[in-house]
Amino acid sequence: MALYAQTSGTLSTTSATLTPMQGLSLTIPEGVGTTAIITLNVPNPYATGNDIPGGVFGVTVNGTVSPVVASFTYNETPSSFGRIPTTLVVGIPLANAAQTVQAVWAGVRGSNVIIDSPASLSAVF
Repeated sequence: MALYAQTSGTLSTTSATLTPMQGLSLTIPEGVGTTAIITLNVPNPYATGNDIPGGVFGVTVNGTVSPVVASFTYNETPSSFGRIPTTLVVGIPLANAAQTVQAVWAGVRGSNVIIDSPASLSAVF
């Protein structure tokens, strides 16, 4: 079985702490003994800022942040902010009740992280 969610339009965050990505939430069913493979694909993000900008991406399960995250930063503060494709893949053990998986993101060092093309969250189990 598979589940899928996708963003539309431009989204951005300047949050220094992980905050929900609008439109990227799934409810995975119960299924003790099975692991869901969760993929967060952010194909064209970029970050702006004056102190080596970047972004962090993760997922929460029922509000608890997974210890696995994906991130990007530039090597220096660029004069032009290029796209840095970022993908996170994490295994989530299914429980004896449905669980909500939510994509989250944050900027690093005061960055504004921006996506202006669709990002997706999917689960396969």
